[in-house]
Amino acid sequence: MPLCSSCGSNTYVPRVAVDFLGLHDRLRTLSGPASVQPDEVASVLQNIQRDLEDYEVEICRLECLRQEKERLEQYATQFQSLLSPFRKVPDEILQCIFDDCCDMNIFRVVDSKRRLPMHSSQALRSKPAMVISSVCSRWRRNALSMPAIWSRISLEWRMNATRDYCEDEHAQVFFPISNFLDRSQEYPMTVNLDIQTDSFLKPGVLHPSLEQFLGHIVRWQDLSFNCAVYSIKDLLDRISFPVLRKLYLSTCMIEEDLIPFIDTVPNLRSLSLVNHDDFSGRFTSFNFKLLSHLDLAPNQADIQDSFDQCPNLFSLGITESWQDSRAEGPMKGPYSSRIEILTVRHGCCWSVSDASDSVFPLLSFPSLKALHLENSESGGWPIKKYWNNFKPFMMFVKQSSFQLTTFSIQQLSISDANLVYILVHLPTLQNLTVDDISPDRSPLSSCFIENLHGYHSSSLHPQTGSIIPRLQSLRLLNVAAKTFSDLSVVEMVQSRWIPTRRHAVGTSALEVDCLREFTLTFLNRSEAEAGAYRSLDPIERNGMRIVVRMLKKEGEEEEEEKD
Repeated sequence: MPLCSSCGSNTYVPRVAVDFLGLHDRLRTLSGPASVQPDEVASVLQNIQRDLEDYEVEICRLECLRQEKERLEQYATQFQSLLSPFRKVPDEILQCIFDDCCDMNIFRVVDSKRRLPMHSSQALRSKPAMVISSVCSRWRRNALSMPAIWSRISLEWRMNATRDYCEDEHAQVFFPISNFLDRSQEYPMTVNLDIQTDSFLKPGVLHPSLEQFLGHIVRWQDLSFNCAVYSIKDLLDRISFPVLRKLYLSTCMIEEDLIPFIDTVPNLRSLSLVNHDDFSGRFTSFNFKLLSHLDLAPNQADIQDSFDQCPNLFSLGITESWQDSRAEGPMKGPYSSRIEILTVRHGCCWSVSDASDSVFPLLSFPSLKALHLENSESGGWPIKKYWNNFKPFMMFVKQSSFQLTTFSIQQLSISDANLVYILVHLPTLQNLTVDDISPDRSPLSSCFIENLHGYHSSSLHPQTGSIIPRLQSLRLLNVAAKTFSDLSVVEMVQSRWIPTRRHAVGTSALEVDCLREFTLTFLNRSEAEAGAYRSLDPIERNGMRIVVRMLKKEGEEEEEEKD
């Protein structure tokens, strides 16, 4: 191969100098017998052929060098991974992170015009255990060694298979479920069965989705059962529930379903009955000495009986209105010095009722630590009018005289002034969560934000000092308020960031504690509108946990790098 004469390097020098202009000129002007010079053309073509062969060899050599370069770069990248800080995390801590990240593995089978959906059509993101185990060999090894993350399974069935049932297609849908059941080994299971379909197959034959789980029924620990066709009694002739501790029933017939079922759950700790028939006179037949949580729609005559029959009860969930609230005779006010957690469900039931139906004036829980006002249905319709149980609720707060540390409200139509008034009467509050409801009836106004300021007074709270001085965690979710001021929020958070008081809680009634966590979720806003919250970055770097999420109009959630 010819070398470069000027530098002596391996740079290739061609034998034939390419001169297209000279060649074109000869092609245009020369003709006749004298213009044909076979020896010259043959010599040039021979040199060109040799040059092409040499070029091909050089290209192959350079291609090999390029491939070697890519291999070397890939090796360097992988070798540099040895310095990754995450490699310093022990497997024990990694498994704790996995356990926190893997909540429920959800399998959905929805109705469609096509035949039964295959496994490939199911979203992988709804199965966190499968996602984590697919990242790398180390993550997979740790995930497979954790039966707990595979034992939390939720099945949502929305397909009527009466006409088009196909055993082979069902086998393909349920294969991943059986895979999860196998990987969960003998670990106690959390099972959520939401079956909304017509009865089909043969009489007495259960839905194939239930058949998958019934083989592991002895290790069900938490069970949520919502089925339009089958009742809980359909499972009774199978086997008992020796480790079941938590039971949620969306629909329950006391006499037919619950009473026979209770004998099969000797270790029950939590019982939730959302829709049930009349409970009156039947609670005394139960002996729930181990029960610590009870959730039901109470009758006035029954709720005190629940306290008497459940000596270890410390958590209670009830509806906001009594059943049979206009029953004859004096109303008995339930009292319990043991209740520490209270969840009150509001929604369509109280939207058509008046304040005389409210449970609040009759309740008295002096030991209450956490209070949650929740919507009766997730994703329920916003209420068309303001909350009409504000005054009964304040009666409950004042007569209980509790020292509340956690308070949350979800989709409650309440004015900002009433919400501030409630918080004024909760000076010991440490954790506050407000889930917004609609732009027209939102309590999350700029005036409300000003009242959360660490030291400024406002028109709703002219007194000096903050309304909730012990606040450490503030979560404002699904904010849809029209008068929301981003700058006011930033200023409020900054006023509560007091690093010197992170370890000094409640030492002075006139000073506020340091805010440790702030979460803000917007509706119908884009990422571009989050610029005002960039000024919170220094606080986030210094220790406060800050999460800001924007939900676009298209429904796509964008998360700022705040966590």
